[in-house]
Parts: sequence; C-alpha cells; structure tokens
Amino acid sequence: MADTLQTNGKATALAIGTNRMSVRSTRKKKTTMLSPKKFCDFVSIGKEKVLVNRSSFQVIGKTPGKSFEAGVAELYKEYYLESPTFINYFRAPKEKNASKSVWLYDQTRVIVPDIEYYHASWVDGLRPNQYILAQAPRDAVAAKDFFKMVDHVKAEAIIIVESSDEFSSQIAPKFEKLATKKGEKGTDDLSTADIKDHGKNLKAVKFNRADQMAPAELVEMVERTRKYLGSPLKGPTVIICRDGATRCGVVAFIDLECDRLTKYGRVKHGDTIKAIRFTRCNTFDTFEAYDFAINSLVELCIKHKKK
Repeated sequence: MADTLQTNGKATALAIGTNRMSVRSTRKKKTTMLSPKKFCDFVSIGKEKVLVNRSSFQVIGKTPGKSFEAGVAELYKEYYLESPTFINYFRAPKEKNASKSVWLYDQTRVIVPDIEYYHASWVDGLRPNQYILAQAPRDAVAAKDFFKMVDHVKAEAIIIVESSDEFSSQIAPKFEKLATKKGEKGTDDLSTADIKDHGKNLKAVKFNRADQMAPAELVEMVERTRKYLGSPLKGPTVIICRDGATRCGVVAFIDLECDRLTKYGRVKHGDTIKAIRFTRCNTFDTFEAYDFAINSLVELCIKHKKK
C-alpha cells in the first residue's frame, strides 16, 4: 500500500522512494553554546555573580559579593560532583573502611586536623553541613579519631542507627531507656546517653530496633529523637551506622523532611534523596532502601495530616 499525504481533505499518493523527514528534525534547536561575552557573564561580572537560567542561558538576576574566582569555584564544585573521585578512600588503610562496597567522595568527606582519615561525609539539610554520616567506631583507636572529628566540627548530637552494642559501646559504655513522658517507663525502641568525658557535652541516641523497624516505627523513633535532642539544632548532627551510609541515609532523609514539614508544611522526596546521594556515596543504592524511605515519608505525612 502506497504512503499518502493528507492535503485539504484529500489523500495524495507519495512517489516511491520519497524520503519522509520528521518535522521535529527540522525545528531549530536552542543552542547550549555561549558567546565569549555570555560565558564571562555566566561566571561573573566584576564583583557580581550572575544568576542564569540553565536551559536558555538567559541572565535572570545578580547577587552581589561574589568574585570571579568564587564563580569559578562554584562551577568547579558543580561539575566535580558530576564526576566524583575517591582517592582518599582507596589510599586509606583497609581497616579504616568498614565496607568494600561503600566508598567515600573526596569532595564531601569530613577533614579533621591531626587525623589522616575517617570515613565520614558532610550532608546538607535545610542548611549547609547539617549532618555528618559516618561509620561507627568499633575499637578504641577508631573511637579516638571519631571524637576528634566530633570535637572539631562542634557536633551537638550523635544518632546510632544500629541495634548491636558493637556499634555503640565505643560511643558510651551505658545507655538508658528513653522515657516517653516524665514518670513513665522507657520503651525498648530508643536509649540515650549523655557524653561528658573530656569536656564534651553531647547527647547520644541509639535506635535499639534498627535491624527490624517498620516505616511507621522509624518515623516514631525519629520524632521522639528530635524531641529529646531539641531539634532543629544549631550544630551538626552525627548519624552513624556500621557502614556510614545504608541506614544513616534513610534517617537523615526523614529527619530533614521533618524539618521541612515543620518549617514549610511541604516535602521534597526526590530532591532530598538526590542531594543525599550526591554528597554521601552509596546511600539509597538499592530499591529496598528507596522503598523503605518513601514508605517512611508517607507515614510521616499521614501523621502530619492528623495533627
């Protein structure tokens, strides 16, 4: 059957061999190339950093106080994260990394003077560097480095997302059950410790059912933890688990969305998960982790609607 072309309500046969071209292919595409002037404007104009619509490269505004060097640094950071490196992870002694499958980005790792390497990453919340996701110290040597890091960053709290004492004994020798209300008995879900050794004044919370918690239980534990700690805090919150990523990422996600719901009455699941993944390697690496996080967020939203 011959190809036809509809014109004014009539069908006209096309000549055999006629090459039909999609109209889409003839449309003029927006260029992503910049003129020399636009590129310079894109980075900075004098002391003003230009805000640019990335799809059209049109200048939409300016923000003062940024030098040309600062503009270049921001561009570098943006593209660096698209192609991250792991040099320090591979240079570190094997015993300093708990898992061969959980790596550490160079760009966001926590750097501490007098410590060659500790497996920990900065993660942004509603404010920059709101969290540190780190692997739990399992021996005295690792604990020494861990608390040097905690002191250096002026952390205000530690959350331990592990049930086993193997991952909490180096943080505090003893944890007490967290009471729900004054005078009531504590539950088995959470336990707490005050860390005041060597001039420290930190609160630590341990998730005792981290190995078997359901989404609704995670939300309940995060909310009770926030109440106990007095969230939102001014300093960083250090969240630890055995590999510093798998469970830490989910807890940071729910805690961050608790902040967002409290402040704005909204949630941003996709952007939040991407932001955590881009700064903490190997978080949300499996469908199970993603599914658990989304179901936990649903539970959080249901609770918020009931309030």
